[in-house]
Formats: sequence, structure tokens, C-alpha cells
Amino acid sequence: METADAVVIGAGIFGTSIAFQLAKRGAGRVVLVDRSGPASGNSGRTFGQVRRHYSNELTIRLANRGFEVLRDWSEEVGVGDPGYVRLGYLLMVPSGSVEACMGNVELGRSLGVDTTFVTPEEIAGIEPLVVLDGVAGASYEPDGGFVDVTKMILSWLAAGIGRGLSPMLGSAVTAIDADGDRVLGVRTEHGAIRSPIVVDAAGVWGPALVEPLGVRLPISFIRLRMARLRQLASGPLLRTAVTNAAGGLVMRPDRGPLALAAVYEDEVPSAQPPDLDRADDPAFEGLVRRALAQRVPAYADAAWEGTVSGIYDATPDWHPIIGWAPGMEGLYLALGWSGHGLKLAPAVGEVVADEILGREPLIDVSALRAERFEEGRLMRLAYGPGARA
Repeated sequence: METADAVVIGAGIFGTSIAFQLAKRGAGRVVLVDRSGPASGNSGRTFGQVRRHYSNELTIRLANRGFEVLRDWSEEVGVGDPGYVRLGYLLMVPSGSVEACMGNVELGRSLGVDTTFVTPEEIAGIEPLVVLDGVAGASYEPDGGFVDVTKMILSWLAAGIGRGLSPMLGSAVTAIDADGDRVLGVRTEHGAIRSPIVVDAAGVWGPALVEPLGVRLPISFIRLRMARLRQLASGPLLRTAVTNAAGGLVMRPDRGPLALAAVYEDEVPSAQPPDLDRADDPAFEGLVRRALAQRVPAYADAAWEGTVSGIYDATPDWHPIIGWAPGMEGLYLALGWSGHGLKLAPAVGEVVADEILGREPLIDVSALRAERFEEGRLMRLAYGPGARA
């Protein structure tokens, strides 16, 4: 039987961030376990968007710190790079959401975010391809953009290995072992690992791992599909990441003539993660093209390169669960990312590692404990339930 000082489950964006920070802080023998390989789950299907527009001081602080790490990767991590591309971010809102948007902009500015509220006329100057019907204004972040999540994960993994991290890939965790209310370690397909600390960062598969221990989390699952488009040779290129709060279209340029577009659908949340490999509904292409024709018509006839399906693991207040599991000593939860994972991951790795090692973290995340749902302390949502938060 192997032993470790800490076991982290999940080699996605949060598991690798946490494992790297534990190794960096000298946490002893840290084992990172995943049933497949790095970025092989939901993390490898992310939209990759970077922004700091949020409704709460805590999430802005986490996103701010995350952006600092992305910007200063060579100093913060020292291996690889996150593939950050700066192109700006626009969140366009209808008249009914202007007050909420302006309030979030002011909150962000008070915390150091470079952001402004812009008028429709100013939006046209920032991104001329956008049709402004029904748009009353937008928040604008010039530092918004996108990253390559796979590069981030592999960079953290390599940097962690250089500091003694032990990856155990291709070995699914079958159970978390406990003695009463105390964690003992994990069981995998290739044997058991004894450890006083287990971090559940297994993404959409994480809630099922802790249920046998009596830890039940209010997380539901919603499929999100993204279209990959290739602009025609004669067509103009989008230059800014845009979110249309009224119509549900989220779109950003990718490298070269490529772009990603997602349209929020009326999918019913499920208690179990949906099948990401199920056959695509042919109607989805029509849905995306109608949204493009309405808001970014220059891409309405772009070549269809295919779709990528991901999953929102959503909590009731669309904010993550970060903290020690109630009633189970030694079990730490980093789950329920609700569409915000990428932006928060660099800071969350630091916070979790500090809390596990008994140090005071740079950012207090106590408001994100699992107990908040029973206690009625839900996080604020300026735009209502959803990933915009």
C-alpha cells in the first residue's frame, strides 16, 4: 500500500493547480490521481475565456489573482505558458440590466480591474461586427481574452513534478476510504493510497465520490455545446470576445480564421453528468446560425468545423464549493465550478494549498463553504441564475 501526505483527485484545471501549489509549498509527498490523463475530462472542453466581471468581491478577487498568474506565468509557475491572448471582453446588456452591469463595473474598478461601462456607440468602435439592436450598453475589459487550458494544465503538472509531485494517471479512484468521520485515503484501480488529506477536485465526477461518505452536495449538471467556426476567406474577423446577455450568444475569436460560439440552450439540469459523446442534434447548427445572424451576421455563413460539448456543474447560486467537507475530517472539496473555473483556478490552487497546510490564504473563501446552502448564505447574482454571475 502506498502512502502520501496528500492525494488530489482529478488532473483537470483545479486538480493540477492545487497539486502544483501543494508541491511548491513543500507539503510532502503529493499524489495526483486521474482515471485518464491531464485535461482529459471537462477541463479539456472549456471555452477558454478570461474575464473578471463578477457580482461579488470574493469572485473578483479570485479572478484578479488568477489574471496576475496568467500575466506573470514565467515568474509564478516557471514552466511553459498559458497561451494567453489579449483581445478584450464585452458583456452586452439590455436596458433592464444596465444598473446591474454598471454596479459590477464599479465594484470591479474599486478592486483594481481595468473595466468601464460603454455605450452602444462606444461598443461599435470596439467591435464593429456586432449588431446593437436591443443593446443598451456593456462592460468592457481590455485585458479580457482567452487561454489554452491544456497548456496551463501541462505546465502546472511539469512544474509540480519538478518539485516532487507524483502523478498517478490512468488509475481511476474507485472510493475514498474513511474511518468514521476521518479520511484514510483512496482506493484506485491499481491499489490503495493511505493519506490524511484527500482533495476532491474530480469535476463533474466529484460529487458521486463523496456521497458514500454521507457528503451530499447540491450540484446539478447542464450540457453546454460550443460551435467551432472558420470564417470565409472574404469575411471580416471578429477581434473581441463578446457575450450577449439578452440573447445568450457567447463568442470569441480563436487563432487565425477560427472562432468559438456558444448559445445557451434550455437544457434541463440533471442529477447525473450527461453523456458528452452522444450524437449531436442537427438542430444545434441552426440555433447557432440564427443567433449569429441576429448579433454577428458577418459569421452567419462561416464554415461549420464541428462542436465541442462540455458540462456546467452548477450549484444553486452558480458559485463553486471550496472548503473542508462538513463532518469528514481531512476531506477537502473543490467542486461545482458553475462555468467560472478557468478564471479562478490559479488563485484557488494557492488558497486550497494554504488552507490544507494551516496557513492563512491570501483570499478568504469561507463564503464558498458547502454549508452556505443550508445556512441560506447564497452568493449574489446580479443577472439572475447563470454562468455570468
